[in-house]
Amino acid sequence: MKRLFIRKSKSCFPLGLRGLNNLGNTCFMNSVLQVLLHAPPLRNYFLSDRHNREICRKMSTDRLCLPCDIDLMFSAVFSGDRTPYSPAQFLYSWWQHSENHATYEQQDAHEFFISMLDKIHDKEGKASLAIKDNRDCQCIAHRAFYGLLRSDVTCASCGFTSTTHDPCMDVSLDLSVCNSSRKDFASKSSKPNESLVGCLDLFTRPEKLGFDQKLYCENCHEKQDALKQMSIKKLPLVLCFHIKRFEHSPTRKMSRKIDCHVQFPLSLDMKPYLSSSIVRKRYGNRIFSFDSDESDVSTEFEIFAVVTHSGMLESGHYVTYLHLRNQWYKCDDAWITEVDEEVVRASQCYLIYYVQRMMLYHKSCEDFSCQPMSLRADTFVPITGCC
Repeated sequence: MKRLFIRKSKSCFPLGLRGLNNLGNTCFMNSVLQVLLHAPPLRNYFLSDRHNREICRKMSTDRLCLPCDIDLMFSAVFSGDRTPYSPAQFLYSWWQHSENHATYEQQDAHEFFISMLDKIHDKEGKASLAIKDNRDCQCIAHRAFYGLLRSDVTCASCGFTSTTHDPCMDVSLDLSVCNSSRKDFASKSSKPNESLVGCLDLFTRPEKLGFDQKLYCENCHEKQDALKQMSIKKLPLVLCFHIKRFEHSPTRKMSRKIDCHVQFPLSLDMKPYLSSSIVRKRYGNRIFSFDSDESDVSTEFEIFAVVTHSGMLESGHYVTYLHLRNQWYKCDDAWITEVDEEVVRASQCYLIYYVQRMMLYHKSCEDFSCQPMSLRADTFVPITGCC
């Protein structure tokens, strides 16, 4: 393995691979920042100067601006400098925007990821015109990560279906072990391997609601047994899967981490999990019309980042693996090393990130992503049609 920030050779490495110094139990933050720094829509947005710090400073009365600090970090990381970067200004700004997270204690990477997107939306959304709801928001957080989930609850008596749509910035997936017997909740025995496809199948599988969750059927005019089925109404450009590894038992007041490995594909076709596919499968060959949320949308995704968690529930460590130009790189705070795919698959993934294939394989993106190791500030080439 090669530690990139001290490497002397002129080998070609993706521009932007730069370690982030741990500022005190901030591996949860560094792992998510590495993902956002290499997410094509965000990279294109900030390196194209779409959030100009000077203009923002003149137009805003806010003393601190989180997107400005993110923009500064993009400039530093993609400058060509390989020495580890200290995101101290960003951390201070985030603490000011999220006072309940202002601590040096270890925190949850998934919660930080969602908080980050919320704070970007709070700032960037103000610059837009009045919007009816999140699906109309043009802030970079929503343009990159915003999706829509569909929930169908069907009366078991008459077949009446109640449909709701919920916005999402990620998809949280249960592991099948969570649905197995919990007689030995505290057991630390090894669990069989899971797969991302299996988790998605479980997510979209019809589920019988419990006695206390009966549906009030508008057709029967009374509460009835019902089946609930989830599907994805709208796919985002960047798809984040949150593997629910941390299980809590309110009755026994205990928590545990599920240590099984989750296998994931490098390429993923999301078509089987779209609402259009799920509904057609449910009702056979009947013809259904669906709105533009699903029409002409690419369902082919490619992996580009995996955030892993190792260790105990209360005191673990987060690491990010980036998949750039068919090579895996381990981002462990300040250290960047090349690793084999087997190393990534042997880790315990917590957050898995995919990007639409059409964005990942754009020629401009390929040319930009690989640059010689130097201290020269390289010119960014915008990707046509991307955010």
